[in-house]
Amino acid sequence: MIDSNKTCLKCKKDIKEKDLHKIVIYVVQEKFTEHHYEHVECPDKFTV
Repeated sequence: MIDSNKTCLKCKKDIKEKDLHKIVIYVVQEKFTEHHYEHVECPDKFTV
C-alpha cells in the first residue's frame, strides 16, 4: 500500500510528493508499532 497523502506530524500539513520529509518509526520491544511522517524543514519554521 502506497500512502500518497502523508501528513506532517508537527504542522499537520500535507506532505507533497516533492517535499523533503522523514519517516518517524516507533519500535517497541522489537515490534513495529506505528510510523509518522514529518517535513524535514517544516513550513511553519520559516517565512517566505
